[in-house]
Amino acid sequence: MPSRTRFRLPAVALLVPGYVLLFLSVVAPVLVVLVLALFDYDPLLGTADFVALDNFGRVLSSEEFRRALVNTAVYMLLTVPVTLAAAMLVALGIHSVSWGGTFWRNVYFLPVASTMAAMAVAWRWLFYADTGVIDATVGRLLGLEDWLHSTTLALPAVAVVGTWENVGFAVVMFLAGLAGVPPHLVEAARLDGAGAWSRFWHVTWPALGPAVVFTLIITTRNALKVFDQVRVMTEGGPVSSSTTLSYLLWERGIRFLDVGGGSVVTLALLVLILALTAIQLATVGARWERAGTR
Repeated sequence: MPSRTRFRLPAVALLVPGYVLLFLSVVAPVLVVLVLALFDYDPLLGTADFVALDNFGRVLSSEEFRRALVNTAVYMLLTVPVTLAAAMLVALGIHSVSWGGTFWRNVYFLPVASTMAAMAVAWRWLFYADTGVIDATVGRLLGLEDWLHSTTLALPAVAVVGTWENVGFAVVMFLAGLAGVPPHLVEAARLDGAGAWSRFWHVTWPALGPAVVFTLIITTRNALKVFDQVRVMTEGGPVSSSTTLSYLLWERGIRFLDVGGGSVVTLALLVLILALTAIQLATVGARWERAGTR
């Protein structure tokens, strides 16, 4: 028994720095936000009055929070399915070419490596009324104009940018998954007379399960915490039609110095992300992580 204890101690000691880093970078900030949500804190005066759950009732029952929650859900529904579908098509195309695959992979990954705030400035110019490229082309074709100043088009315009940003990341993930598909299974299916769609559905798609699950979770998380393009392109408008939870968090906590209210929005966003991640892992993840099942 003493010898076994002697061998276990170094392993425990090696884990201590990781646990300390995890506590300082994840647990401690959440605890600080939770404490701030219980106080009416004024950073200018340096006062902090304990208000218990008043901040939660005030924020969670407000119309602006409900609107931000709905806008965030709509943004997620507009971006996540389109991102996954487009990335899958692009990844299959790149994977099938015999040359230039690395070039195209880097091209599609550029938006991920770029600063989103800077890219959003360029996209805002593209969406300018009348003079913008999108208004002058797609807008005239579909009869849709002045996207960023429309209460119905502002959020879809932001969703276009979000999809453009996340497709590159999803493409790289799917390409990694495609590289792990056993070639002998694909060849066996081809020899059995299976067509392209049949080979994809019965061989490639099940093998992509882990990559799809991981990409779905990360893309959903990115959609729920969208901020940069909203701040640069619409500033939450017009009439709060594109205000998301992350933007409401910044607006309350930074612009209006409502630290307690901003902390409540932060906790709500955290709970939403954790809940959706758990649901995805328990449903889609539980089925697709087992390779060969759907």
